Amino acid sequence: MVKSAVTELPPLAVNRADRLAHAAAPARGVHRWFAKVIDEDGPGIMRLLWRLLGNEQDVLDAYQESWCLLAQLGHPRDVRSVKAYVYRTASNVAIEMIRRRRRRRGHWTAVVEHYERQKGDEAGDEDDEADSAAVAAMREMMSELPPHLRNVLVLRDLANMSYKEVGKVLGIEPTTARVYRRQAVLKMAELLRGERTS
Repeated sequence: MVKSAVTELPPLAVNRADRLAHAAAPARGVHRWFAKVIDEDGPGIMRLLWRLLGNEQDVLDAYQESWCLLAQLGHPRDVRSVKAYVYRTASNVAIEMIRRRRRRRGHWTAVVEHYERQKGDEAGDEDDEADSAAVAAMREMMSELPPHLRNVLVLRDLANMSYKEVGKVLGIEPTTARVYRRQAVLKMAELLRGERTS
């Protein structure tokens, strides 16, 4: 009797496929929380990053970096609120991108000015420039806020969460979230006044 080569796999291939299935099974269990968080909070994280960064490429980079950092966590046993941890991770990644952008801009200002002088081109509409500069200034000021104020401001104003939701995510009372938001707005106004005088 002749055995069909198509229906029967060599023992080595069966063992290898079996080993791969066993190796992949524990990883699925460990990262089950991860898939659930992506499904539930992925769109909210994307909206948050859009409001913080306002640039498609930066948003996609921050989104990917956030999930990569979270994937390294393994299982969030020591995390009180996974949702808060996810939002905080994403906002920290975005804030760090804003800070890096500011440092790069400071380093390259002279190069850009030289290029613009050489080119002799006027840079677009003045209203668009003023709006872009105002949005960039607001983002930079947010990055200078203390983390507890910044987190409330980000979740309340950029993620459009209610004070009750903000309190739940951060593990604070809704009234405390209101106070922190007020303090954040006052601090940003103070920073804005300081920027205008200098």
